Amino acid sequence: MRGDEVRALVLPQVDSSDIRQEVEVVRGDISDPPSLESAVKGVQRIYHLAARTGPWGMDEEYWKINVSGLMNLLHMAYTHNIERIVHVSSTTVYGHHLNALVTEDHCYHAEDNPYSRSKIAGERILANLVKDLKVPVVTVRPGWIYGPGDNASFGRLVARIERGRAFLFGSGQNIVPIVYVRDVAKSLVLAGDAGKQSIGQAYTIVNDQRVTQFEYFNAIAQALHTRSVVHKIPLAALIALGRSAEKLWTLAGRRSASPPP
Repeated sequence: MRGDEVRALVLPQVDSSDIRQEVEVVRGDISDPPSLESAVKGVQRIYHLAARTGPWGMDEEYWKINVSGLMNLLHMAYTHNIERIVHVSSTTVYGHHLNALVTEDHCYHAEDNPYSRSKIAGERILANLVKDLKVPVVTVRPGWIYGPGDNASFGRLVARIERGRAFLFGSGQNIVPIVYVRDVAKSLVLAGDAGKQSIGQAYTIVNDQRVTQFEYFNAIAQALHTRSVVHKIPLAALIALGRSAEKLWTLAGRRSASPPP
């Protein structure tokens, strides 16, 4: 334990009872600039993890948080002379590279979903602010995060495998960029501690080993003592199905929720 004092910005409607008592909780919303004042004032470093995630939903929902919300936070940080901002992005900014080795120098390539597009837009805004205003930002790009405490992407995947409802996307032999949640947390601390040469840099955070989608899904199945994941859906068919589901969801008037998994 380093003894750092930690302040967490938590949405007004979110239960914070599972946050450790020594963490100061401040209520606010990244899309509401005035509410950020009390969260930012007096701090040395900001670890920016707020995001609208998942591949389903209206573009404006993602832009509100992942682009406009990021700008709100950056301008507030600039006003208060924050010494370091660690921005959590995602490997989704590289697009789909099923078996290739991808480095931080790889160009942006948006996947066909609003999450990927908004994360790229956010990184481009960061690059401009670092250049023009000298905002001290370091970016980390985690891969597929797995580990305890997740009720979003990894949690939903585990639930589907446990219920026997999971399937492989395409052949299942593509490499998946997995990373353990504790390693992501350590990377954020390192990004905050790194020297000035790290300002404006981006770092990909994934495990060293090359794991296929088939191996990953079935390691989870084995740990759960449930049946193996063997059923496959062609990637093109899956994308077409997803687009149709999103259109139907929108036509049904569901603007703030995504199609069920």
